Amino acid sequence: MNHHADGEDIVQETYVRLYDYRRTRPVADAAAFCFTVARNLVHDHFRQRSALPPTSDLSDEIVCARPRAEEVLDYRQRVEILVRALKVMPPLRREVFLRRRLDGTASATIAADLQLSIAAVDKHCTRAVADLRLALERRGLPPGAAR
Repeated sequence: MNHHADGEDIVQETYVRLYDYRRTRPVADAAAFCFTVARNLVHDHFRQRSALPPTSDLSDEIVCARPRAEEVLDYRQRVEILVRALKVMPPLRREVFLRRRLDGTASATIAADLQLSIAAVDKHCTRAVADLRLALERRGLPPGAAR
């Protein structure tokens, strides 16, 4: 089981929900919104995982279905860092990144909507990902992996 990928999925789903929510109504505190969504997603993830039938024999070790406190804190810290990084990102870069990576909008569509070249859309996405990775690295967190 890849716990690192689970964390990445939760962070991405948090941003998807923030973006979708913001399309219809304002969010007064994006960080608080993201913390709440991420917390709920973590709980849902572990609830679903505990409902699955065991894939191997039972071990002598009893495992709690809830996330460890360190994991929850790590996810929360990552969400906070990424929210701040998105807030300071240049608006065009942020918009292109959110539309491309979170909405899944095709580069050609974004390019046409924003009167950019496809190469410019791709470059904005690349720089946005680099900005997000750098924000995590500055805080001593490896990108895409829980501690």
